[in-house]
Amino acid sequence: MAARLHHRPYGDAGLLAGVLAEDYESRWSTTQALSAAVRDAHPSWLVDLVATYDHLFVTFDPGLCDHAGVQALLEQLNDALEPSSVAALGASAGHTFEVPVLFGGEAGPDLDAVATELDLTAAALVDRLTAAPWRVRFVASPVGTPFTDTPTWDAAVARMQVPRVAVPAGSIGLSGRQSIIYPVSSPGGWRLVGRTPLRVLDPTGDPDRLVPYRAGDRLELVPIDGARFAELETRGDRLGLEQ
Repeated sequence: MAARLHHRPYGDAGLLAGVLAEDYESRWSTTQALSAAVRDAHPSWLVDLVATYDHLFVTFDPGLCDHAGVQALLEQLNDALEPSSVAALGASAGHTFEVPVLFGGEAGPDLDAVATELDLTAAALVDRLTAAPWRVRFVASPVGTPFTDTPTWDAAVARMQVPRVAVPAGSIGLSGRQSIIYPVSSPGGWRLVGRTPLRVLDPTGDPDRLVPYRAGDRLELVPIDGARFAELETRGDRLGLEQ
């Protein structure tokens, strides 16, 4: 039986569809499968869509369609989703990306404070952060940001009371039970524990491949020292698949 959808119009050209399913993994996998189905359908009115943990936000050309038309297509595609395909998406390991990270110091100015809040040493916090890969749940703003979680991380990390005006590209941020990588320098209130020297964003290539990862992929954080960070930063390598 297909998961139910709850629709809410947003302005003249937006529709938010919430996925109502019994558990977290089912809501996420259904949301991602529905997003893929919309893209595959290539409706002429589609402007953009963003799939998160359990919501799909669709923006459309109001000259070509209306809220009712978008809702009708979403319901049709949702009903057509194969339960086995949705379940397979939830169980799939996806691709694994090895992410070298320099933890602490200028690269991770909040590492010590977060460790103290969690009653851990800085080294123990790094061990927990690198114990298992983080799964990309969705990719959103700022451009190409991977929102990730992992079953081995259950701590709730508070955001900064006063966000930073500019967070360096490549920074690893924690908030709640999630982690992100900042692909570009931007304002942000997530707690910074480290930074990768690899380029995450590639604006020179295919517009649809600005970042290499997709929902369902995994990011494996690997500690490195300052010398290795400087070497990789000088080389200008881009984040790529672990072989």
